[in-house]
Amino acid sequence: MFRINTNVLSINGQRNLFQTTKDINTRMERLSSGLRINHAADDAAGITASESMRSQLAGLRTANDNSSRAIALLQTADSGLEQIGIMLIRLKELAEQSADSTLNLSNRSGLSTEAAALVKEIDRIASATTYNGISLIDSVGVTNLTFYVGDGTPQTAAADQVVGLALKGVALDAAGLGSIGGAHIGLTVADFLIQSSAEALVPIIDAAVTTLATVRTDVGAFQNRLERTQENIQAAIENTARAESNIRDADFALEASAMTRAQILAQTGASMLSQANVLPQLALSLIQ
Repeated sequence: MFRINTNVLSINGQRNLFQTTKDINTRMERLSSGLRINHAADDAAGITASESMRSQLAGLRTANDNSSRAIALLQTADSGLEQIGIMLIRLKELAEQSADSTLNLSNRSGLSTEAAALVKEIDRIASATTYNGISLIDSVGVTNLTFYVGDGTPQTAAADQVVGLALKGVALDAAGLGSIGGAHIGLTVADFLIQSSAEALVPIIDAAVTTLATVRTDVGAFQNRLERTQENIQAAIENTARAESNIRDADFALEASAMTRAQILAQTGASMLSQANVLPQLALSLIQ
C-alpha cells in the first residue's frame, strides 16, 4: 500500500539516523576528551562518586606535599641539633682538659676562650635554625608543630587529619646558662678557668649531651612516622586515582569500536533514508 502524504518509512529512517548521529557525537567527544563522563547526564550516579574521589585526591596530593615539607623541616631541625651536639662534646673535652693538673692558668684561659666561642655559636645556631622563617629550636620550652596529613574529607575523623610534635629547644646566654631540651643547664664559661670547677662541668655537659640526644631521638622518630604516613598517602593516591579512572575515564577500545559501528549505521541509515524518500514515487506508476 502506498501513501504519499505521510512517509512513515522516511520518518523512521530520520529517527534512527538521528540516534546514530547522536551516538557518533558522544563517541567522538569521549575519544577526544579521554573521559567517559563529560557531562553530568552521561552518568548521573557516577559523577557524584567521581567528584567525591577527585576532592579526596586533591586533599591527598596536598597532604603528600605537606608531608614532604614537614620532613624537610625536621631534617633542618636535626641538622642544627647535630651541630650543637658536636659542640657540646667538644665542650666536654675542654672541661676534661681544664680539670687536669698538667695545665696552667694560661692554658685554661685558652680553653675558656674556645669554650666561650662554642657557647656563643650554640646560641647562634639555635637562633639561625629556621625553616621558611619559622624558628625551630630556639626556645626555652617547646615549639609546637602540627602538620596536616589528612585528605580533608568528612569521612576522615578530624583527629586523624593532623599530627603534631612538641619540639624541645636550646637556649643559652653568653655565660653558658640556659636550657637544653627543657632541662636547665649551666655551662658557665668562667668555670673553665678553674680546675675544680672544670671537673664539676664534665658530668653537667655529659648530661646535656644525653638530653640533646633525646631531643634528636624525638625528631628522628617523628620523621620516621611522617615517612610512613607519606607512603600510606601515596598508596591512597594510587588506589583512589585508579577507582576514579574506572568511573570517569573512557575505554578507548570500547569507544573506538562503538564509533565504528555507529559510522556504519549512519552510512546505511542515510542510504535507507534516501530509498525511503524515493519509494513514494512508485505511486506514479499506478496512475499512468
